[in-house]
Amino acid sequence: MISKHVSCQAKNDDYGRLARYIADAGHEGEKCLVSWSAGCWSGDDYDTGILEAEAVQNLNTRSAREKTYHLLISFRPEDEAKLTPEAFRVIEERFAQALGFSEHQRHCGVHKNTNNLHLHVAYNMIHQERQARHEPFRDYHKRDRLCRELEKEYGLVIDNGREKARADRLSEKAAAIEAQTGQESFESYAKRHKGVILQVLGVSQNWQDFHEALRGAGMDARPHGNGLVIKNLYGVHAAKASAIDRALSMKKLESRFGEYTPYRSLRPVQEFSRYQAVPLHRGPARGELFAKYRQGIQSRKMRLEAVKGREDAAFAAIRKQWADKRVEIERMNIAKRNRRNLLALARKHEAEAIARARLAMQPEREAVRRDIPFSSWSAFLRHEAGQGNETALAVLRSKGESVEPEQEAAPVKDWLQRGREQFQRNAGIRADLAARERTLLEREDLSAKTKKSLQAFLRMERVAAESKAQGIDLGDIARRIDGKGVVIFTLPSGGSIRDTGKELFYSTHDEKARDVAHAYAVLKWGKNITQEQGKILFLRAPAVRREQERGWGR
Repeated sequence: MISKHVSCQAKNDDYGRLARYIADAGHEGEKCLVSWSAGCWSGDDYDTGILEAEAVQNLNTRSAREKTYHLLISFRPEDEAKLTPEAFRVIEERFAQALGFSEHQRHCGVHKNTNNLHLHVAYNMIHQERQARHEPFRDYHKRDRLCRELEKEYGLVIDNGREKARADRLSEKAAAIEAQTGQESFESYAKRHKGVILQVLGVSQNWQDFHEALRGAGMDARPHGNGLVIKNLYGVHAAKASAIDRALSMKKLESRFGEYTPYRSLRPVQEFSRYQAVPLHRGPARGELFAKYRQGIQSRKMRLEAVKGREDAAFAAIRKQWADKRVEIERMNIAKRNRRNLLALARKHEAEAIARARLAMQPEREAVRRDIPFSSWSAFLRHEAGQGNETALAVLRSKGESVEPEQEAAPVKDWLQRGREQFQRNAGIRADLAARERTLLEREDLSAKTKKSLQAFLRMERVAAESKAQGIDLGDIARRIDGKGVVIFTLPSGGSIRDTGKELFYSTHDEKARDVAHAYAVLKWGKNITQEQGKILFLRAPAVRREQERGWGR
């Protein structure tokens, strides 16, 4: 068994999305055998536990880093018969204890969509009582030791851990790149040339000699944080220098050459090699297939760049047009309130124009992706094998991977294609509702209060339309406005959602009302919201909150 921390940038962190993926596996062909939650006040209620975890994460406004730890544990095919649902629960508890997440909320699920059974776990890194963020220190060593222990306890196949082949071991990121693309990672390339680099390093007298040695292989050394990285001169790829060899660490090099100095072009350097992301597969006619792949990738890249260029030009023209219009409005000698209304109307016009321009470009992108449906070497081989190319199948199997090109049924759409189709549907919905909202603001026979209420109606229509596009029919949602100006929505299931302007209330007994209220709040305020039991609030900036806690601005 092997474990992996699936890293995620803070801007893409979404605990709820990950937990729901773990439970229903998200796309066709995936199979979730069992799912459960732990550490939640709601006990075994999976969906309520998701809301709890999201609410706890919202309480921590200090941390700007990711708040979800995604753990993936993969098992050998031979181990499937030895593992039971109870065993998976025990294994997860052992990992939670080793990583320090025993008291944290988590959602778990076992998937069987690949040759290897695998366990997904989403840990909430925010403690539900202390609201402090916990990040395991040197977690890869802890996970590796625990994997070896569990293999012995359950009689599983023994995998090579981090203690074996330490010198040649790749980082998790580089290993994932090679597994997904079937091409050599930059870190592997750098390690492949380690012997030459160390040989030249032995006779180098200063930083310039060392830089020249690296540039012969199309690389250079750059400072990064407190350390040093080896960077590709012809791309964005980089690898930690000490991961290639301990002799290349910043500390050791500075103790020998003095303080780091960048490369200065003193004499020409003859380049003997350059990183090319060559395929890892070793099979017949690989060269001819790789040439075909490179040609397809180059064509795909050029066509998509051309589409993006036209899209960027269209967006720039639209933004300039409405920026000039706003400047013109600012100079108008009219009442302040009328100016504000005109500026709001101009922004709606701009949003509608951008949405329609983005929608217009989607068919061109889809045409490119239909013509060239692969973006990596492995995907190219699978595509060719699926078309009956036995040579591609042999090359693919040369790395130990398997494929089944003989499919009687129509191939299932992959999750990325469905994501694009969903984006296109949502883009059409956004463009249509942006036009309706703009038309609403242009009406002079309505008061500002009435316009806000009608905007709430349009917002709920968008929630219903996007849900229907995802296959969830919310039915006919009744709507009304009470005497205090509160907009009330009633779902066919009986749940209600009340928008007071500054707060949003929903029926706690209706799960659908909770989900609809959350989607409605995101459209109204964005993701900067906090969700409590039956209520959603707009979360102000932490600085404003601290000032108010001190008594300022009251």
